Amino acid sequence: MRPTTPVMHRASLATDSTMLFRRIVLCALLVGALAGSLLSAIQLWQVIPIIHRAEHFEQARTSQMTEPAREVTHGHKDAGHAHPAGEWEPAEGAERMGYTLLANVLTAIGFALVMLVGMASSLKLNYVAKLDWRYGLLWGVAGYAIFFVAPSLGLPPEIPGAATADQQARQLWWLLAVVCTATGLAVVAFSKIRWRWVALGLLVVPYLVGAPHLATGPFADYPPPVAAELADLAQQFFWATALANALYWLVLGSASAWAVRRFLKEAVT
Repeated sequence: MRPTTPVMHRASLATDSTMLFRRIVLCALLVGALAGSLLSAIQLWQVIPIIHRAEHFEQARTSQMTEPAREVTHGHKDAGHAHPAGEWEPAEGAERMGYTLLANVLTAIGFALVMLVGMASSLKLNYVAKLDWRYGLLWGVAGYAIFFVAPSLGLPPEIPGAATADQQARQLWWLLAVVCTATGLAVVAFSKIRWRWVALGLLVVPYLVGAPHLATGPFADYPPPVAAELADLAQQFFWATALANALYWLVLGSASAWAVRRFLKEAVT
């Protein structure tokens, strides 16, 4: 039998790593397509109708604000001049839904990659003895808490037409909430030190800092009856997106656990 040389051993490790990487990517594509398609279906059923209703109020308000400006500029409502078109956006119907589906699937693929690598690593490092659907659900719950619950407690999902604080400030606070929540949960879940529970204190840091908000309400510029209806739509939108994201993350976690057990377990153990 021909002895294995260091060069041959390194080549074998490189080949195994390449095969593992390909399997992870293929699993992420499969899991992402499943979870992203499910989220899109739920959004089509529950979320998008609320967005359409809110856009109706937003467009009506925009028209009312634009017409007086046109009259002042041109002297009458129809001056016969072309006005610059707004920013491009997908057409209503199949095109808009197609872009929504694409965005959801691509985002789900990215999250699936993170989950698959994390699950495979925890299995390889013996952080978990048995990788089943319940373990996958725990990952899904963690993802839901990190990327939806924690940010939404400070910055709830917004409907079209809502006035908001500076976008950059909101993005930075969202990132702070995600990083603090992910770090706190990861330390508690994977650290062996006795005082790991102290890391849960990170979860409250974003709320001590405070999320950026306007001094007035999000619908202060609307007439009171319209503002009340928009506030009701905002509540419906929050719960609809909360349900959609909950199902999305649970499917993402459980499907990722199934993919690791089915296609990656032998390669990492």
